[in-house]
Amino acid sequence: MNILIIEAYTDANVGSCSLVENAIKILRLQFPDSHIRIMAHEPTVFMELYGVESIKDIFEFPFLRPRLFQLAWLCKTVIWMSACWMASSLFPSRLLTQGTVPFQRKLAPFLWADLVVSVGAERINDKFFKNIVFSLYLLALVKRLGKKLVIFPSTIGPFFFNWSKWLAKRVLRTINLIYVRDELSEEITRDLIGPGVDNLFRTTDLAVLQGGIPRHEALAMIPAGHEEQIVGISAMRWSYFKNRIETPYSNYEAYVQETAKLADTLIKEFKVRIVFYPTNFPLHGCREDDLATALEIMDRMTNRGGVTVIESLPTPSQLKGMLACSELNVTTRMHACILSTGAAVPTISINYLFKVREYMRSLGLEEFSVDIEEYHADWTLNTFRRIWPERERWREHIHRVIEQKKEDLLRALERVHDLVR
Repeated sequence: MNILIIEAYTDANVGSCSLVENAIKILRLQFPDSHIRIMAHEPTVFMELYGVESIKDIFEFPFLRPRLFQLAWLCKTVIWMSACWMASSLFPSRLLTQGTVPFQRKLAPFLWADLVVSVGAERINDKFFKNIVFSLYLLALVKRLGKKLVIFPSTIGPFFFNWSKWLAKRVLRTINLIYVRDELSEEITRDLIGPGVDNLFRTTDLAVLQGGIPRHEALAMIPAGHEEQIVGISAMRWSYFKNRIETPYSNYEAYVQETAKLADTLIKEFKVRIVFYPTNFPLHGCREDDLATALEIMDRMTNRGGVTVIESLPTPSQLKGMLACSELNVTTRMHACILSTGAAVPTISINYLFKVREYMRSLGLEEFSVDIEEYHADWTLNTFRRIWPERERWREHIHRVIEQKKEDLLRALERVHDLVR
């Protein structure tokens, strides 16, 4: 069987890379004789990492390019999308595969596939309103070509616009299997597709299955001594629109300042080593730059001697191994939070989107979770002081819940095998 993994993005987003890695593991487990291809912004890296044939994404977004270039790209892309849409109805797949249509090259991977699996994880929401039309179009095109389509565990929503809700409703109803990774996404999706469509299932994020490198290797990468007490911090450039509420802290400047205050106080009060773990690096087509944010926070600190910033892009297993060395982690990025708790490390989350809050709630850790609009150093320090003396108890709790989540995820994904047998 031929399986195409789409919306893989890039390895420079370590969370996306983890989703690809674990999607490959699951698909190889269920379909050991299958041929897998990955469609991504930077395909060569995935080929090197996982030995899987990889190809370019059909959309190469012109972010950070001049406005005139972006307009030209948009016009050309809309024409191509319209032509493909018509061709998918007017020409049978046999003719398309023989190259009789000028845009056959981009359609060929979809025609090749028996099963298409999306690992986009959060493309279908209006926080990413610049991308949602293209993501929904891609999913609709796959179904128009008659392929079986599965969305691996994702966050769906929020929606702020009537047009995006209308589009999402039309597309999601046609997909064979939709896995969501939190309760709120399930509610939003069920409201869209209605009670009569039986294609929606709630489970957890694929990254809970992520393995990690051994502790001695991780300590060497940081680098840190075996006896050092480490607190990890995952920070990001917060630039999403439509805040939940407006507060004195609901802006990026306050986020940087409060995180610097937090790190300074932790070093002074608890004598810990602070390690910043970026999960998005500005290379391989990644648009986000967590490294710049980490360095910006460190510049605001007074106790810089107690700080390390991981400046080289790690693999998902390397990042999980390093996060596992911490006594406690404070995370903003979703997959830093998942990899931290996946290593059974007590974790405080700063929720830049509801997906992080929902994940922490599913672990029974909602009291250690704060929405980014209300995040400030004093709240985080008070929470840290509550966890610190009982962190071994929380390790046991998190380990128990994560193991159950792994079992539930693998059981839920068995439906994919049933879909194509």
